[in-house]
Amino acid sequence: MDQGPVSGLSCSSSSRIVNEAFHNEAFREVERAAVGLTVNHILVVDDNPSIHDDFRRIFSSSDAGASDALAAALLGPGRERPEESTASVEFHVDYAFQGKQALELVVEARARSRPYALVYMDVRMPPGWNGFESASRVLEEDPDVQIVLCTAYNDYGWEQRVEQLPARDRVLILKKPFDVIEVQQLANALCEKWRFARRDRERMLALERTVQELAVANAHLRQEIAERARTQDALRKAQRLEGLGRLAAGVCHEINNPLCFIVTSAEAMQDEFEDLSDVIPPATLDDINELNSAITAGAERIAQIVRNIRIFARQSEAPAELVDVGEAVASAVAMAKQHLAPSVELLVGPIDDAPVAGRRIELEQVLINLLENASHATAGLDAGSGRIAISSRREADGFVSIDVNDTGSGIDPDTLEKIFDPFFTTKPVNKGTGLGLSICHSLVQGMSGTIEVRSRPGSGTTFSVRLPTVPAAVSPGIEPPPRAREPVPVPQVRARARILVIDDEPFVLAAIQRILRDYTVTAVSTARDGLTACARDSFDLILCDMMMPSINGSDFYRMLQQMSPGAEERIVFITGGSFIDGIREFLEAVPNRCVEKPFESGLRNIVAEELARRTTTLAEAR
Repeated sequence: MDQGPVSGLSCSSSSRIVNEAFHNEAFREVERAAVGLTVNHILVVDDNPSIHDDFRRIFSSSDAGASDALAAALLGPGRERPEESTASVEFHVDYAFQGKQALELVVEARARSRPYALVYMDVRMPPGWNGFESASRVLEEDPDVQIVLCTAYNDYGWEQRVEQLPARDRVLILKKPFDVIEVQQLANALCEKWRFARRDRERMLALERTVQELAVANAHLRQEIAERARTQDALRKAQRLEGLGRLAAGVCHEINNPLCFIVTSAEAMQDEFEDLSDVIPPATLDDINELNSAITAGAERIAQIVRNIRIFARQSEAPAELVDVGEAVASAVAMAKQHLAPSVELLVGPIDDAPVAGRRIELEQVLINLLENASHATAGLDAGSGRIAISSRREADGFVSIDVNDTGSGIDPDTLEKIFDPFFTTKPVNKGTGLGLSICHSLVQGMSGTIEVRSRPGSGTTFSVRLPTVPAAVSPGIEPPPRAREPVPVPQVRARARILVIDDEPFVLAAIQRILRDYTVTAVSTARDGLTACARDSFDLILCDMMMPSINGSDFYRMLQQMSPGAEERIVFITGGSFIDGIREFLEAVPNRCVEKPFESGLRNIVAEELARRTTTLAEAR
C-alpha cells in the first residue's frame, strides 16, 4: 500500500473466507438474476484494511449515511452525495491484501465461472509483488479483466511502465485520494466494457463454429460451398453496415447538439450586428459578415453530412410502391447528363419494362449516384473511349437487374472489398464524403433488393441493382403521399407569449434563449424542473428536447399529460436523434411537431407558426 505496510489476514485465511463467500453468493446471484439484476464482480487488492473499508462504503447501496460520510471525507465538506442510480446493477466485491493472493482469487473465480470484471490494484504492496507485476500476472491469466492501478504518488515513467504490461488497453491509472463518483463511474463503465467484450467474443466464436460446421457438412458440394461463402460475405458486410448504422445514429445525435448551438448562435450574432450597423464601421461590419457567413457555410456542410448519415443509418419505412423501371432510368439519365464530360458517351438500353416493388424517388437517387460515379471514372479518358451504359433485364429468379457499366480504369480487389463501407472514398479531399455508395446500399436493401459490383483493373466497372418484380396483374396498394402542413401566416411577435424551454445542453439552452428573447422565456435543464415549472405557471408553448438523462422527452410528455391533461398538446419536441428507433416510434405515435437540430428553417418562425396555430385552434374551439 502506498501508505506503508499494514498487517492483515493471511492469504490462506482470506482465501478460505472468500471460498465460503463464493458458495453463499452463488445462491444470492441466482435470486438477483431471477429479478433481472446484473451482478458485477470486483476485486480490490490493497495491503491496507482501511482501504478495503473505503471500497465497501463506496459500493454499498444500503448504508446511505456511511456513503454521505465517505463523500464528505473524500470530496470535502458541503458536497452532496450523488443521486442513487436506478439501473438494475449490483456490485459484489472481494478483497485481497497481496498480489499473489489476488492471482489465486482470479484463477479460482474463473474456475467457478464467476470471473472478475474489474480489479482495483494498489501499486505499492510490500513485501510481495508490486501492482505492476501483480497486474501483469492477472492480465495473462484472465483475457478479459479490466484493471485500475491505484496510487497516491506522482512517479515518473507511468506511460512506459503501463506500455510494458501485456494488455495495456485494459489498464487505467487512478490517483488517490479517490473521488467517490469517479470510482463508481469507472466501475460502471469498465464492467460494461468487460461484459460487451465477452459477449462479442462469444458471439464471434459461435458464428465461427457455425461457419465451420456448414463448411464441413457441405464439403462434397464445391459449388454450394462457393455460393455459401459469397452469401456469408454479403451477410458479414450487411451486419457491419448495420452496426455502423447504429453507431452513426448515435454520432449524428452527438454532432447535432453542438451543431445546433453553432447555427443558432451564428443566427443570433448576425441579428446583433445588424442592430449595431449604425455604430460599426462598414469595413469591419463586412469582415464580421464574411466570418459569420463562413461559420454558417461550414455548419451547413456538416448538417448535410449528418443528413447523409441519417439516410445511411435508417432504412425508409415508407410503403413499397409500383415502380416503372423505364421512367426511373429516364429521370436519372436526364439528371446525370448535366454533369457528364463532353468526351463521355452515355448509352441507354435495352430497358425491360417489368414493374418492380420499391420506391421511385429512392431508386432514382441510387441510379443518379451510380451514374455520377461512372462519370467520375471516365472523365479523364480520351475522346471516344469514355462510355457509360445503363440497361435493365428480367431475371429468372423473379428480380429485375439494372446495370450501370463504365469503361473506366476499374477497381482493384482491396478497394472493391471496402467500396460500400461508409466514409471510404478514393476521391480527393473535399470531393466526396464516402457516403454515396453506403447510402445506395442502405436504400436498395430497404427495398428488399441487392446491389453488387463487378470490376477488374483496366476493364471498367459494373454495378447491378436487383429489385423484386411485381406481376402485371397485381397492383400493390400505394398510400398517398402525406399531406403537407398547411402554411400558417407568421403573425407579429407576441411579447407576452410565455415559452418553456427544456434542454440538458447548456449552450443550446442559451442559444434558444437569445433567439427567443422577444418572448417571455423560462429555461430549465431537466424534465423534472420542467414539470415543476408547469405546475407553477401556464405556458403558451413548450420546447422540449427528446434525449435527456433520467427523464427524457417522451417521459415528460406522459407525466405532463397525467399532471395537467391537455397541456401536452403545447409541446414541440426538439431533437438531433429522431432517426433512433425508440424516439422515432414515439414521435410517430403522437401528433406533436418535432423540430430537427440544427434548426434549419429558423426557430423564430417555427415558434411564431406554432403560437399562431394554437391561437387559431383555440378560436375555432370557442
